[in-house]
Amino acid sequence: MVARRVGKACNWQIHRLWFGRLYRVASLGGAMQKVTQRMHFTWLKTVAMVASIALFGAEVAASPSVDGSSIRFVTSDADGADYGPAFSPDGSRIIFERHPLGPGRWEAYVVEVSGGDIRPISKNAAPVEETRLRWSSTTNEIAFTGLAADKSASTWLMNADGTHIRAAYPSSKPQFFYPSWYPSGTQIAELDGSNNTIRKIDLATGKSQVLTQQHLLLAGMSSVSPDGKWIALAAQPNRGQLYDQTKNTIWLISSTGDAHPLEQAPLEGRAPSWSPDGTRIAFESNRSSFSPGFYAVFVAAKDGRSIRQLTPYALNAQHPVWSPDGRLIAFSARQPKAGGKYGPGIAVIAVPSHLP
Repeated sequence: MVARRVGKACNWQIHRLWFGRLYRVASLGGAMQKVTQRMHFTWLKTVAMVASIALFGAEVAASPSVDGSSIRFVTSDADGADYGPAFSPDGSRIIFERHPLGPGRWEAYVVEVSGGDIRPISKNAAPVEETRLRWSSTTNEIAFTGLAADKSASTWLMNADGTHIRAAYPSSKPQFFYPSWYPSGTQIAELDGSNNTIRKIDLATGKSQVLTQQHLLLAGMSSVSPDGKWIALAAQPNRGQLYDQTKNTIWLISSTGDAHPLEQAPLEGRAPSWSPDGTRIAFESNRSSFSPGFYAVFVAAKDGRSIRQLTPYALNAQHPVWSPDGRLIAFSARQPKAGGKYGPGIAVIAVPSHLP
């Protein structure tokens, strides 16, 4: 277990506990239910003592997740924001996007899962900024959202060693984001940001197929299931409103067009990611968070009947992804940066063996 400073993040978590806000996840629908209004004073005093030690900069064990598993950071750049992790096909490395805390551009980096040296994926600067990376286990290529100087966005590809960077298809000032590979390695799903629909692209022909109906659903980030038969996505029913990603819930769409919310009583959810066996979905949510801007990682069964919170809200964990063997989940999480600032770094958590 790696030691680190928890500092202010610990204070926020203790503040949440101090006022007696203890929650549990309902067995159906995943709603967070308050369990108690008050906690035993002696226990509170012990928690406050631990918080005081952390606030004064003492070294403590790695932040435990809500179920007691350890969380470990694999990046710790004091001057950069690390976001959007994805595992290599063999599970030994994590790729991610990095941006300076000040002016700069998004670039793709890679680090061993065990931590250590961090390096750019490509030796040469790409013609576009590199964000939302995804690594195909079939073709060993990396798809990513390329942000151009004219503010357009589209899917780009590169080899695993960072060579042969190119646009995935011809485009003219598009707004396409969040590529997700189909298992064939010849197709991807992506978000059309101009109308909030999900489309499927054949990389060989460039032909596209719209998978969602805008008049029914406003879509956000999507994830293709390992067998290619389902898409999990962050979305909201279209009632004539402007799209607001903070109002998204998790939806499932089958290859036959069936669309339904993951949960029977849908609550906020974004950035879904399938487990390798296709039985579970990880996602981020701020349901019952002490602050709407702070998220945690949740895992749900595909039928939506078992939902488990894995990380505390104080870490503001976002964009979870599974390792190929299903034993780890990587995500971006809040950590101290230079000058007293806070920003995202890449962390991993061991998936509990007793998930339903």
